[in-house]
Amino acid sequence: MNPTDNSLATSPAISINGTERWDIYHRLQELEIPCKCPVHKPLTVIISSPNHLIQLWSVMRRINASRQELIISLETNWQIQLDR
Repeated sequence: MNPTDNSLATSPAISINGTERWDIYHRLQELEIPCKCPVHKPLTVIISSPNHLIQLWSVMRRINASRQELIISLETNWQIQLDR
C-alpha cells in the first residue's frame, strides 16, 4: 500500500466501526487491499475494483456471520459441487 498514491484518494471509501475492525484490517492487509485503521477511529477501506469489493464482503461475512450461517453456507457449497 502506498499512502501517497493520489489515485486512491478519488475512490469511494467504506468506514467500518466495531471491535472486529482489527481482524478485518489484518485480513485486508494480507489481501493487499488498501485500508487504514487509526486508533479510536473506524477502519477505512479503499475499494478500487470489483474484486476488492467481493473480498471485503467475504472477509466481513466470515467475521460477522454466526457459526450456523457459516455451516449452512459450507454445506450448500458442498452440495453444489456434488451436483456437478
